[in-house]
Amino acid sequence: MASVEQTNGALDISQAINKQIAAKIKYLQELETAVEHHDDCKVYQLLDNQRYAAEIEHREQQPNEQGVMNLVDDLADQLSNFLSANLIQYLGKAYPFFYYEEYQTGHYRIYFGNWWDRRRFGELDVLNIRFAFDQEEYQKLARTFELSKQNKRYNSDRIEQISSENDRLQKLIDSRLEREQKRAALQEQLKDASSRSGLFESNKNREARQVIVEQISKLEDEEQESRTAADTIKENERVVLDLSKENTILSYEQKSIIDTFGTFEDFELANRNLYASYLNSLGGKKAGVSADEQ
Repeated sequence: MASVEQTNGALDISQAINKQIAAKIKYLQELETAVEHHDDCKVYQLLDNQRYAAEIEHREQQPNEQGVMNLVDDLADQLSNFLSANLIQYLGKAYPFFYYEEYQTGHYRIYFGNWWDRRRFGELDVLNIRFAFDQEEYQKLARTFELSKQNKRYNSDRIEQISSENDRLQKLIDSRLEREQKRAALQEQLKDASSRSGLFESNKNREARQVIVEQISKLEDEEQESRTAADTIKENERVVLDLSKENTILSYEQKSIIDTFGTFEDFELANRNLYASYLNSLGGKKAGVSADEQ
């Protein structure tokens, strides 16, 4: 009896193995056919059936068979490179201000604009059809839109602060002679006050001397700062120039988004819907026909 049970168990295991092998073979054959015919929609469905069912077919959530899908994990870079052709062509029209650089197989950097000193804005995740934006750069752009409602630019406050500091430093330089004269007068006052000091010096005279000493010390600090003020002003002017350039770049980016999407909110909405928008755009393409052949 035990022998029969063992035989049945072996058959059950054998059937399970054969079923899994058949599923893997079927998956790979479907992927092979989709790649052969450049059926990008089918490739994306095979890579993430759960997401495809939800966002494209609007069906109940379909579980992903990880045991099957991970068969192509080691082909991620090659599949990304393969799928990028149609995707980047689509993005060139939907996001005309983004440019892409493949720095290694299947990996793409995003650049904002084709103007001088353009910024690297993140990476394009081809397999997931999404932008992986550099968060620091993205927040600068978002803040630019917020500030524009107040008729301000991204670096306006910082430039104003530095300009005020330069005005203060220039006054230190310009008032050098006046400062020397004031310091000489205070030293005479201190000399006079010191001549009245002694064992029984009054509190009033002591306080007066202390005030004079503090005033002289302040003038000496100002004189010390004035010696490096010219170099500081020059460095501050360089910083202001860089900040102004950044303002200009951000204004180009802002205008590009407004010209294409109208508002920053619509730009963000398009980003969130990119997966569905792109794959739906491929829906009318015949299997075996790439975007270049349409």
